[in-house]
Amino acid sequence: MITDLFSHKIHSSGEDWPDKLAEIAAIFGEFDGQLYDREAFEARLQKISPRASYLASNGRMDVSKFRDEISAYPAYLGLYFLEQSAYGWIVRLGATTKKFLLREDPDVASFLRLQLPLFQYPNAMGAAYTGSTNRLRLQANTRDRTLEFISKKIHISPVRLISMGLKADTHLRNCSILEAAISYDEIFGLANSPDINKDALPKIEKVISNLQLARAGQLEIPERYESRFHTLKHTEMYDTRNSLIRLRRAVNDADALQLVKRFEAICSIDAQFNAFDHCRNSQEIENVIASGEWGRYFDGVKILPAEIVEILVNDAAFEPGWAAAQGPTSQPGTATAEIYPLKERTGRPAAVKPYDRKREMADPELTKIKRQRRNLAHKELIDKMDGWLRSIGATPKENDHIDLFAKIPNDGSFIFEIKSGGDSLLEQIRKGLSQLYEYQYRYKSLINDDHVSLCLVLPGDPRSIPWITEYLCKDRGINICWFEEDGKLMWPELCSPEMKFLDFQSN
Repeated sequence: MITDLFSHKIHSSGEDWPDKLAEIAAIFGEFDGQLYDREAFEARLQKISPRASYLASNGRMDVSKFRDEISAYPAYLGLYFLEQSAYGWIVRLGATTKKFLLREDPDVASFLRLQLPLFQYPNAMGAAYTGSTNRLRLQANTRDRTLEFISKKIHISPVRLISMGLKADTHLRNCSILEAAISYDEIFGLANSPDINKDALPKIEKVISNLQLARAGQLEIPERYESRFHTLKHTEMYDTRNSLIRLRRAVNDADALQLVKRFEAICSIDAQFNAFDHCRNSQEIENVIASGEWGRYFDGVKILPAEIVEILVNDAAFEPGWAAAQGPTSQPGTATAEIYPLKERTGRPAAVKPYDRKREMADPELTKIKRQRRNLAHKELIDKMDGWLRSIGATPKENDHIDLFAKIPNDGSFIFEIKSGGDSLLEQIRKGLSQLYEYQYRYKSLINDDHVSLCLVLPGDPRSIPWITEYLCKDRGINICWFEEDGKLMWPELCSPEMKFLDFQSN
């Protein structure tokens, strides 16, 4: 009897969970291509500052609490897998993880839309790996459950099962997919039906007939089951409230068209992992896991057709031209030049606001900023700058636009824009330059200071771009700074007239 479809080890109910996922991916990314060393993982996780990280806040510093992150996240979300080598297990990050989570602006929703439809049972969960070897051990409860799935020829993809259930509801109630809904009871009834659970993408005719039986009380439904569907809401596609699953409410016609297109793309995914099908014992299951086949399958950008990837990740509803091409479209509302109050930074990350599609479509720049601030390197650099400012007697503040603002003792005000690195430092500098000019203009009445200095905080000395220092400091009047390995804040001589007030010795 199937009584759970999503892991209790993925604590995804909070609004800050996408930020946690991006942080975990960033840490795993530091070990990509290296020998698997669980203790090294744990040591790195313990170094995260609670001020900078959602993962480290709320008592997450106990090593035992990291077990789920290290084991469940690769199994259930495909962040990474382990590959055999002559020296032992090697950490290999998935291409989807690298493309959508290890970048300046981690896009968790796109990552989940690609990965969750591929997750299925049976899978490679429950394996314990021994570092510096090629050995693994399958936990007994996982072994027994996997062998039961294999014996019954089960292949369940929870997200595709739910999506096909919604599609079946449109046939039974003659409604649009935007009005369709399926209950948790009905989902588990379908999951336990032999007509349905043998294919990762079940036939729509069978789903319709079985959903009809479930609604007539003629389909066996478990008396108890684990209704953990929180992760679905972070795809920014599904609504999981009131013991029902449906597509979220669309903001306008363009958003609705895109939502339906993404849904249909998920319902067309026919990829299925079959490598366990002929396993008859624990050793054979372990052999399949050790081969790395599951890790290579569970990687959306590699497995899914390019046209499906395009639909699931590109947010075309933000593009006016696309919306206009689809016919008459209600507008999301005019973006307002809203001024957000500057608030003092606290000892822990600010509460994450619930996903609000209407707000994001009205002001897309906020979406970009929100994604950038998911980046762990960005958070840690802000935390360093915050600590430095406090050490010289300043009180750092922030708002939805500005990374850091501070009134410096014996000097004027500073607006800091943090750029933490990535594929192109020059592109980040260009973006940061325009942001600083914009924020100086938009917030001049709120700051109310005749002397406002603008400063880009960079991940390191930008000397790799020979002309950039003179261009920024002399031609544009923009200060730049970075932290050395010893934690000291540095800046070019060209910036000294203003930056000297950030030195300990001048305060």
